[in-house]
Amino acid sequence: MARDLLGKVLVYDGPAGRRAVRLVEVEAYLGASDPASHAYRGPTARVARDLLGKVLVYDGPAGRRAVRLVEVEAYLGASDPASHAYRGPTARTAPMFGPPGRSYVYFVYGMYHCLNVVASRGGVAGAVLLRGAEPIAGVGDDPRALAGPGKLARALGLTTAQTDMDLVRSELSIRDASPVQSSRVVRAARIGLNQHATTHKPWRFYIRGSPGISRP
Repeated sequence: MARDLLGKVLVYDGPAGRRAVRLVEVEAYLGASDPASHAYRGPTARVARDLLGKVLVYDGPAGRRAVRLVEVEAYLGASDPASHAYRGPTARTAPMFGPPGRSYVYFVYGMYHCLNVVASRGGVAGAVLLRGAEPIAGVGDDPRALAGPGKLARALGLTTAQTDMDLVRSELSIRDASPVQSSRVVRAARIGLNQHATTHKPWRFYIRGSPGISRP
């Protein structure tokens, strides 16, 4: 379709009168309809489970850094009081309401950045918090340095500058890896939440016995 737009005339009849231009250059952005992002288009908890074992890669200014995801938490939208999306979109949370398969990075407690994967279906906001990982490249050899969302983002060198990035084909991406067997996956309540309707939902997923989880 992008190719077919070349040569067409774009017209705007605005307050200053008619303005018209002929299109000579276009770019296609596939976004949420891109088949590569379909892995993130579904129930947020299911996407969270499927992220275990995958490889998170950041090709940043300091070179390539890569880790294996071992702990995640699902945060839903309007039905989940613990979610940043619970009260609707804001300038900070806008990526959560956009296409799935993009990053959402927020800054908390004046010291920690936390990386989330936007994952939802049917236009409903949702995201998966990446809580823990095991080292692969560029982050040292100690998995405890990756055990916690703030530690993980710091080890990778991520800040809010990396929010709303395409996790399929940008310098911050998630790569497929061998799936984690169900017998190794633990479901539990999310960590550090106030008491509310979804506090005890089993929306935390981690790989049993991994040294990169924030806590058992």
